[in-house]
Amino acid sequence: MKFKFNIPNKITLIRVGLIPLFAAILLADIPYKNILSAFIFGMLSISDFLDGYFARKKKQVTEIGKLIDPIADKLLISTALIFLIGKGIDLWMAVAIIAREAIITSIRIYLLPSKIVVPASNFGKAKTVVQSIAIIFVLLQLPLGWHVMLVAVLLTVVSGFEYLIRIRKMTGNKIVNLPNIITLFRFLLIIPFVYYFLSHEISISLIFFAIITLSDKLDGISARLMNQKTELGSGLDSFTDWTLIISTFVLLFINGYMGALWVVLLIVPSIISGAMKMAYAKKQKVVPVTFVARISVGLTYVTIISILINFGYYEYLLTGTLIMVYLAMISYVFKALSMPKRTANRNRKSIV
Repeated sequence: MKFKFNIPNKITLIRVGLIPLFAAILLADIPYKNILSAFIFGMLSISDFLDGYFARKKKQVTEIGKLIDPIADKLLISTALIFLIGKGIDLWMAVAIIAREAIITSIRIYLLPSKIVVPASNFGKAKTVVQSIAIIFVLLQLPLGWHVMLVAVLLTVVSGFEYLIRIRKMTGNKIVNLPNIITLFRFLLIIPFVYYFLSHEISISLIFFAIITLSDKLDGISARLMNQKTELGSGLDSFTDWTLIISTFVLLFINGYMGALWVVLLIVPSIISGAMKMAYAKKQKVVPVTFVARISVGLTYVTIISILINFGYYEYLLTGTLIMVYLAMISYVFKALSMPKRTANRNRKSIV
């Protein structure tokens, strides 16, 4: 996918480049901060329509443009929502919008190689406009800002379901199915888990952690029973486990439950295992899962819970987890290195 530096893509890149400035103003203690941040957000939102207009008018619609434009939009909206939590926007509102945007954008990126394009619906267009208006209302601390944001959340959720319905009609059970929905639910629960952990509400965060871990097998069982095991589902399930484990190790370090050395020793093999799985999946079109890796994930979950409840023998569990994590890494490295090599002349006719 070659990048074309045309006018629409330039506008998109400028929009992305100015997002840190917008965030810096939100964090700064300067006069007229609300007005200045609302102005910059408004200009960046307008630029979203400009790049699309120029792309269509000058016939400069590109594949890379289709990819980076929605990502730029979601980055801007998500940045505003995150920094405005507790300042006019409730946590659940931000989670609902960011989760929807992350899911739909990920599906769009996943479908790019298949040349499947789902055009924006009226719900989707209205959602984008109302989101921008709601954020400006909150930035300027205008009356009814919370209510406008509520409308934006409702439109966001409705447009998300409408998009998923259209995707299901176009792709069948390959993307939108019960196992993948369960996995997405698990992934989204990581957000409140992290939030309550950082808020030192350990008991509440433990509840979310337990739900995420206990439902880990549910998506796999439902996929096998319903014959809906897909490449996307396998990859998403592994990514959810990986994200939960890595983020939890970091949280344990931040809150003083675990030393830096332990965190590094546990995270490094996890990252290497993830890289090996990606390399294997890219060539073989299937996400590998080894028996040792399954054991290491389960033991890691048990160890994390034992640390949080201050179980007397958690150090022994931690040592066992460390050993299993490295064994899992070795199994994935071996699996990646032992991949069957594709011969360049496999499909080439021999010339005599």
